[in-house]
Amino acid sequence: MKMENIYIESDDDVSRVVERILNTQSDNIVLFLPEQAKISETILNLRLLLREAKAAKKKIFLNTEEEEVAAMAEEVGIPVMKYKEPVKPVSRGPSFIRDIAPPVRNKKERVVDGVKKEEVLRPLEKSEIPAVSKNNFVSKSVSSNWLNAQEEESEKKSALRKSKRHRHLPKGVVLAGLAIIIVLALGASGVYLFSSAEVQIVTKKITWQNQSAVLALKSLDEADQVNFKIPAEYLKFSRQASQDFPATGLKDVKVKSSGKIKIFNAYSSTPQNLVVNTRFLSQSGKIFRLTAGVIVPGAKVEAGKIIPSFVEVKVVADQAGAEYNIEPTHFTIPGFQGTPKYDKFYADSSEAMTGGYVGQAKIISQEDLNQAKSQLTELAQVSLDEEFQSKFPQGFIILNEAKSFTVEKIVYSGLVGDQMETFSGSVTASLKTIAFRESDIKGVFLASAIKSDSVLAEKELFSSDFQYGMPRVDFEKGMISFPVNATLVFRDQIDVSGFPKELAGLSEKQFQKFFADLPGIESGIIKVKPSFLNFLPLNVKNIKIVLDPTAN
Repeated sequence: MKMENIYIESDDDVSRVVERILNTQSDNIVLFLPEQAKISETILNLRLLLREAKAAKKKIFLNTEEEEVAAMAEEVGIPVMKYKEPVKPVSRGPSFIRDIAPPVRNKKERVVDGVKKEEVLRPLEKSEIPAVSKNNFVSKSVSSNWLNAQEEESEKKSALRKSKRHRHLPKGVVLAGLAIIIVLALGASGVYLFSSAEVQIVTKKITWQNQSAVLALKSLDEADQVNFKIPAEYLKFSRQASQDFPATGLKDVKVKSSGKIKIFNAYSSTPQNLVVNTRFLSQSGKIFRLTAGVIVPGAKVEAGKIIPSFVEVKVVADQAGAEYNIEPTHFTIPGFQGTPKYDKFYADSSEAMTGGYVGQAKIISQEDLNQAKSQLTELAQVSLDEEFQSKFPQGFIILNEAKSFTVEKIVYSGLVGDQMETFSGSVTASLKTIAFRESDIKGVFLASAIKSDSVLAEKELFSSDFQYGMPRVDFEKGMISFPVNATLVFRDQIDVSGFPKELAGLSEKQFQKFFADLPGIESGIIKVKPSFLNFLPLNVKNIKIVLDPTAN
C-alpha cells in the first residue's frame, strides 16, 4: 500500500489541510501533526478531515505523539500511527577540570533544611578552617589546604633565593618551578572568575480559601469588591458558509433533448408568424418543436437582392431519449412542404441538442437535505470557533456553558425531487458569549482575603487558583453569574538583591546558619559549579538567587 506523507504546520486550518489532501496523488495519506497544532484543538476539525477524505475516496492516518489528539482521532475513526525516531548517541564531550579533580574518597549526602545534597569533598574540620578576619579576604574563602600549598610554595621560593648565593640550579628545574607557580596562580584566578552557584530559596506560605458566587454585568464599568460584582464583555460573531453536495436520490425519468436554433426568412420582407409546437425536421429525421410562438422578421431587400433575416429560439425534441442529443445540423419546416416557403424558411443549430434521457436519474432526496444541513451547521461552527479563537480578547475567561451557537438561515439551490446531479447550500450562523477578566476575579477575592485576615495585607500574593462552577447566562441582559472556589497563597515580601554580597565565599555550614536566622524562609539549597568546591563563589556576579523555583 503506497502511502503519502503530509506534514501539517502548527497554524494550518481545516480548509488548508483538506486542500492538501485533495491535491495528493495517493489514496492513502499519513498526516504528521506537530504538538499544539491548530487543527487538533477540537474534535470537529478531525471529523471534517475524515468526511472530506471519504468524499474524495482517500484514507487518512494520523501521526501524533499527543495522547489527547490520538484519543480524539480514534473516537472519530481516524487510524493513529506512531513512529519513533532512533535515539542519537550522546557524546561525552571533552574533559575539563572535573576530569582531573582528585578522586572522591568519602561521598556523603548532606541535608540543608531537609533537602539532601551530595558532598564530593569532606567538610573542613574546625582545626582546618582559617581564622576569619574582616581585612583578610582570602582567609574567609579559601580552604586551609590551599593556604598550606601557598605557604609551602613561598618557603620554596625563599630557599631557592638563599641557595642562589652558593650555586646555580639547572635550567629545567627553574622552568618547572615557574610552571608550578603559574598553574597555581591560574587555578586561584579560575576559581574566582569561573565558579558559579545557584541559590534556591523556598519561602514559608500561608494558604487562604473561600467560595462565593460572582455576578458579571456588561453594564458595570468597574468591580464592586464588596458585593462580588465584576464587569462583563458581550461578544458576538456571525459567519456565512456554503458548500456543494451530491444528490443521491433516484427516480425513473423520461427527458426530452432541447437546444437552440436560428430560424431564417429568405422568402420576403414580410414577417412570418410560427405558432408553438411548430415542427422542425433535422437532416437525420429527428423532429423538434418550438416551445413558444415566434415571429420571424422579414428579409431585407437591397439592390433587388434578398438578405435573409433570422431569430434564435428554443426547441425541444418530439420524443424523450438520448438519440435526440444530436450534433449541430440543418432543419426544414415540414408545415411549409409543397409551398414556395419550404425552401425559403429553414433553421440551423450551432450547438448540440442535450438532455435527452430515458432511465433513472439523480434527484435531491430529503436525506440529502438533512445531511447537507448537518454538514453546513458543523462547517459554520468550526469556522466560527476559528474566528473566535483568533479574535479572543487577551486576559478574558469564557466558560463553555456561556457560549451560544445559533443557525439563523439555511438556503439550498434545489428542492426535494428536483433532478440534479449536485446542489449547493449556504448557512448563516452566529456565536455569542459573555466573558470576564480573571484579574477582576483575583482582585475581588484578594480584597476579601485581606478583609478576613489583616495579617495578609503585609504579605504578597504568591499564587492563585480559581475553579468555576456552572454559570447562569442571560444574553439579553448581558449578565452571567457563577460560583467560584478560590485558593490564594501568600508569602513574606523578601528582598534578595543583597543576598549575593552576603553569601559570597560562605561555606556550607555558614550558608545554613545565614538562612536559619532569616524569617519567612523555609529552606535554602545551593548548587555550586564546579561541584568539588565546598564554598560559594567569591565573585558576587556569579551567584544567582532563585526565589521559590517551583512558582507557576
